Amino acid sequence: MDWKQKTTDTYNNSAREMAEYFKGIGSRTKDIKKAFELIGDLDNPKVLEIGCGDGRDAKEIIKLTDNYLGFDISKELIKLAKANVPNTRFEVGDVTNYKFPDNLDIVFAFASLLHINRKDMKEVFDKLYWAIKPGGVFFISLKYRQEYAEEIKKDGFGERMFYFYNPELIQEIAGENWDVVYSDGGFVTGRDTKWFEVGLQKITSNATKL
Repeated sequence: MDWKQKTTDTYNNSAREMAEYFKGIGSRTKDIKKAFELIGDLDNPKVLEIGCGDGRDAKEIIKLTDNYLGFDISKELIKLAKANVPNTRFEVGDVTNYKFPDNLDIVFAFASLLHINRKDMKEVFDKLYWAIKPGGVFFISLKYRQEYAEEIKKDGFGERMFYFYNPELIQEIAGENWDVVYSDGGFVTGRDTKWFEVGLQKITSNATKL
């Protein structure tokens, strides 16, 4: 079965219901501010959000920059984002074949890369290294397991494939061209799901091509 397509169909078919459900997760304002702190005092930094969903976090990000672009594989969630956060740039895109803009300062991926496998994760890091400016930050949150795993979830929304990671594995996948500058590992949300966050910064000296 094509689980990427199945997962995408689930988000398209249940976009409004899932957007309402995600409201209960809580604000990521603290995480967003932390990422901006990590890049220092930049004027209007260029920010990309992978898996922007209905624009919930974009509302907070655009308070700190006018240079924002969000994309999501779900066309229905993008429709909601454009309605919820007008005059903001959103587009439909698949991270596994997305052409990343150049000169990015921050890339956010809040609970979105958990739908891609380890091989695709490595390719995302490889491509982003050349899209992010020296000193730029890649800030991600993922579902936590002690060992890499995949799991099919079936619920009222439909069927989705999830991949589980841990901070050490993400650092291994990222390779020597990235420094971990922030880590919050193994915390549990109110929905009893274990998550972690990692902020990685592009190394500016002695970097080798991935």
